[in-house]
Amino acid sequence: MSDFMEFGFGDNDEKVTTKARKYKGEAGNTDRLSFVWWDTDDDGKPMLDSSPKFTGAKRHYVPGVGYFLSKGPEYTKIAGGPAKLQVATIVAVWPTDREGNIDKKRLSKVQIVPWIFSADKYETLKRRHNQFHVGSHDIMATCTDSNFQKMDFSPCTESLYATLLANDKDSAQKIVAKIQDEVAEVAGSLQGMIARDLSLDQIREKLGGGSGAALVDGAVAGEEVDAILDDLVE
Repeated sequence: MSDFMEFGFGDNDEKVTTKARKYKGEAGNTDRLSFVWWDTDDDGKPMLDSSPKFTGAKRHYVPGVGYFLSKGPEYTKIAGGPAKLQVATIVAVWPTDREGNIDKKRLSKVQIVPWIFSADKYETLKRRHNQFHVGSHDIMATCTDSNFQKMDFSPCTESLYATLLANDKDSAQKIVAKIQDEVAEVAGSLQGMIARDLSLDQIREKLGGGSGAALVDGAVAGEEVDAILDDLVE
């Protein structure tokens, strides 16, 4: 089977002409999210009684280079500050109004997107999960600050993804198939969305051959700045 796609201008070229969309909250909006990246059993069914899957890495950011993996003291030196741990998973963003109420007629328009966030947010979600397992409860995410992606989380009474998985109707199974196909596609490129694996020579080359030391003040490259930069760079 060929690994190539065929496309034309405006015809099946979405993956060529647009960046991969990541989940970002919009201030004043409440989104309903299902975690949809899970280990599967021998039949390919998601094991929702376990934990959703995550990946993560420590990364640096340097202007002109972008995000790259932290692989030792020399990387910290060239970045001018400590690395930040970023975590990623995959979520379904269901069609809702601004208050998070589901639009039942548009369930098939569910969006499957990577969600990349800080270790602090991971800990918050973990605490929610320990009380309301995300295999059986969706999360309502209310964004209070778009720039810094500050959010409040609350559990739903059920998981739409789990409900659809348990429903034998063709309409439900079509949505499930769409979700699983898109999860597999996103998962293949998820680590690259966090940071690139660059050698020191590659970093210096992008910087024009300079040493790069103290290019970024470590105090500046904090979590809030990362949240803004993540909107601007790959």
